[in-house]
Amino acid sequence: MATVTLSAAGVGAAQSGTVTTAGGSGGGIIMVTNDSDATVTFDVATAGSTVLSNQTVAAKDYKIVTGLNNGAQTLVNVSTSHGTAAQSGEIIYNTLVT
Repeated sequence: MATVTLSAAGVGAAQSGTVTTAGGSGGGIIMVTNDSDATVTFDVATAGSTVLSNQTVAAKDYKIVTGLNNGAQTLVNVSTSHGTAAQSGEIIYNTLVT
């Protein structure tokens, strides 16, 4: 599991931790869990190259992201529509499904 921590500006820091998808039938799946109080927009990068853009997950919700290539999956460009001091330290989780 990996995490992205939001700042008071509503922007995510660099992902901490590694999630690497494997090959085979049904591979390339992650679950993004938003433990913040705001909808989050993010991109998914595989091995450093953005493969999915403008993904969203509602506050206190999760999203299953499928169809990813094999490799290291990173949440990048994580942000909320606006920042608040209350968002500082809220976490977005990136978890390997398969």
